Amino acid sequence: MVSINPESKSRAVNREVLSELIKLHGKTSLGGKLPAYDGRKSLYTAGSLPFESEEFSVTLVDPEKKDKEKAEREYKITILIAGRTDLYHLQQFLKGRQRDMPQETIQVLDVVLRESPSWNYVTVSRSFFSTTFGHRGDIGEGLECWRGYYQSLCPTQMGLSLNIDISATSFFKPVTVVQFVLEFLNLRDASRPLTDRDRVKIKKALRGVRVETNHQEDQIRRYKITGITPVPMSQLTFPVDERGTRMSVVQYFMQRYKYNLQYTSWPCLQSGSDARPVYLPMEACKIVEGQRYSKKLNDKQVTNILRATCQRPQQREQSIREMVLHNKYAEDKFAQEFGINVCSDLVSVPARVLPPPMLRYHDSGKEKTCVPSVGQWNMINKVGRPPSIEKAFTRFGVPALKNIPTIIFGADVTPPPPGEDSASSVAAVVASMDWPEITKYSGLVSAQPHRQEIIENLFSVTKDPQRGNVNGGMIRELLIAFRRKTGRRPERILFYRDGVSEGQFSHVLLHEMDAIRKACASLEEGYMPPVTFVVVQKRHHTRLFPEVHGRRDMTDKSGNILPGTVVDLMICHPTEFDFYLCSHAGIQGTSRPTHYHVLYDENHFTADALQSLTNNLCYT
Repeated sequence: MVSINPESKSRAVNREVLSELIKLHGKTSLGGKLPAYDGRKSLYTAGSLPFESEEFSVTLVDPEKKDKEKAEREYKITILIAGRTDLYHLQQFLKGRQRDMPQETIQVLDVVLRESPSWNYVTVSRSFFSTTFGHRGDIGEGLECWRGYYQSLCPTQMGLSLNIDISATSFFKPVTVVQFVLEFLNLRDASRPLTDRDRVKIKKALRGVRVETNHQEDQIRRYKITGITPVPMSQLTFPVDERGTRMSVVQYFMQRYKYNLQYTSWPCLQSGSDARPVYLPMEACKIVEGQRYSKKLNDKQVTNILRATCQRPQQREQSIREMVLHNKYAEDKFAQEFGINVCSDLVSVPARVLPPPMLRYHDSGKEKTCVPSVGQWNMINKVGRPPSIEKAFTRFGVPALKNIPTIIFGADVTPPPPGEDSASSVAAVVASMDWPEITKYSGLVSAQPHRQEIIENLFSVTKDPQRGNVNGGMIRELLIAFRRKTGRRPERILFYRDGVSEGQFSHVLLHEMDAIRKACASLEEGYMPPVTFVVVQKRHHTRLFPEVHGRRDMTDKSGNILPGTVVDLMICHPTEFDFYLCSHAGIQGTSRPTHYHVLYDENHFTADALQSLTNNLCYT
């Protein structure tokens, strides 16, 4: 465990401190160990350090400050042995002999493999970005797209696997703030004042962004933007002495720096606190390179970033291979220190293609049934003149469901866009209403606390002065609606839950299964239909590429894997029930298979039955 004083919130500063420490004491006090550091509190070494606790002191110099005394800063570092990680439990887990995943051990090895790229590239969550990876495209409104790669260490049936994928994200263009504002607001004339609405937009976009000043030839200073002044620069004054004498920003820059400010009708950037503000004219500031734009992109920017990064499967596969070779894991000094070997080849996994369901249309059409071909079909001759649109919808008999009244739920939580600090999350739940067919759904939505992942209103009890406790909630309402529509109560529940990360599996399962149970029990005493709870993940980085070997029947028209392709061996969880299914045909780019993780299964589905059912449901 590492503690640094004075404490810094910047991982980059913490890394600089640790780097200096290793330079000074690595071969002596640290016993020749090469530590891997997560930039916060955790430091890992291969083997024990020669002490239980030790304090060190290092001095860093800020090259941007002229005054040597102010430029030097001393840091106290305390390293305390917090524990020792044993690989034995990881080996047992990977062999299926232990249920609990040794998350800390995997985290250690993950940090080790992230150490080198953390120094060389811009880190965004689990991805690394750099202009050295090629494409750097303008996506509009002061932003550009950088290429990079995602990297994560994960346990699989074949052992520890390194998941690598090509990724891209948006960065601020390293331009003057004036140029950014012109592009961001789509302005042509920089001489006209900004409206209040424009000022609010700029304040939101630039808050927290680092800029460097260019009005002093002999030094460059960096600042973090905290706000925008409420008045134009021409009206902005500040005290210059203890007597309260005030001077305008325009006068100050002319007297102090011989700098004639041009955009005086625009507000200034503000750094520092409201109590001690630092005013920075936009034209004297440039945005520091390598800062990610984390707020929501508009439709045009999303289109531009997709256009810039969209690759057919063969191209993407080649890009991944090139990225792995570029990273040179065999030469990585931290991997060598910890004895980690990384195979540079993509792994080959067995897969099978599930057949599509038989689709049935309204009886008025010439062709009443059809079988989709490569995930597609058309409406020619399928519907004549139906009495209503509703009755023309596609239907199919699902063998796994026909004997027992079954309700299928789909649930998700949509968080507010990045940058919205107080807006509610929106929970949505749909449920099938037409057993034994599964084509019509009713849906309910509910607002809930900001960025809360658990669906709050699945089951609820409210107090009514007249009736006492009143049961409610989305599950109960949909169960009642199912019974009203079909005349049967559901005797089996399938609950597909979207948008849950692995770290939240147990938390979400515990609370939402409890809500399902309570909703059922509130309808009828002893009513406990068996539940299968499946988490559905689309936001992952596993990509499947066909081993074509010259066979065209192995791919769809876009070169992607065939719709219905399912993989449940080698790259799946060592002990749990999960699988990858690509039920759709690729249109552009590389198809992304959906990852299904069965957290709870009281219906005792076989893997084949649940995979086939899930694939069929994707056609409704």
